[in-house]
Amino acid sequence: MLSRIRETLEASPSATHLLPGVDVASYQGAPGLWSSAAGKISWAAVKFTELQPPAGAPVPYVNPDAAADWAYLDENKLGRIAYLFGHPSVSVTATIDLFASEIRKLGLAAGDAVALDLEVTDGRGPAAVDAWAADVMAELAKRYDRTPVLYTYLSFAEAGNCASLGKYPLWISNPSRPAGKPQVPKPWKTWAIHQYSTTSGQIDRDVANYPSLAAMEAALGEPKGPDMKNIGGSITSGLAAVRWPSTVTVVAGLGTDGYVQAARWQGAWGAWKNVSPTKSKGAPALLAWGSEDGRLFYTDEAGNAIVLTTTDAGKTWK
Repeated sequence: MLSRIRETLEASPSATHLLPGVDVASYQGAPGLWSSAAGKISWAAVKFTELQPPAGAPVPYVNPDAAADWAYLDENKLGRIAYLFGHPSVSVTATIDLFASEIRKLGLAAGDAVALDLEVTDGRGPAAVDAWAADVMAELAKRYDRTPVLYTYLSFAEAGNCASLGKYPLWISNPSRPAGKPQVPKPWKTWAIHQYSTTSGQIDRDVANYPSLAAMEAALGEPKGPDMKNIGGSITSGLAAVRWPSTVTVVAGLGTDGYVQAARWQGAWGAWKNVSPTKSKGAPALLAWGSEDGRLFYTDEAGNAIVLTTTDAGKTWK
């Protein structure tokens, strides 16, 4: 009886805003072998692949239970994270390609997350490990149009192996701290997932720092784009549009009053506003880069090319 009470407490952290989950690999077996021990969870992370050294002839490994785990989570409407175990001594491209081959087979829904499990150096120094991981994370973000999660543990991060990865959500293994109260290593200032137990039976336990599964999927899954069905406006030209990595989107065109007008989407469409200080002879052009930088180009009535700048993703143009 005491062991059952202990398992229930482990599976149900007291903080109501934390989402309980588990991470599983072939060690846990098929869902029928771990689902009961997992208890009431909101999500689970599943190991998909591992491209193992030696670098000259890497050995591909695919979790034989990944397909069953992935399908079980879908059938039970639980959140899903697909992760790959990384080896910095092997090719970034080959590592991603192996993972991608399983993604194609098993599918990746809009709310699913992807993650890199980074916990070995393969004899490489911190700078090399960090650079390799940065390339993997950037490629995951590019291929799957979502922000990948980085799993690691305290001493590994503190050694400098993750120095440039602070912009990615942190999944930290810190079983010496209570659920939802991990120590956060630099370069991070906060955490997304805390692996707080690695010794309770045969299953690792985690909590995610989101108020709901919908919020977790919105943060880690594929960003939802703006609804372009009808956003109003009085535009007489074709539209130019840009989107920043945060999914903030701006569209602009020539208004009926002769000025360049723009509308901005950040979860919902804002009102159309005149953004050019002078009238325009035609449709504008837009350019976006970085996290919030952009340019708007148009031709004024005298034929001059005018450039407006934004540093806040289209909130203001100067």
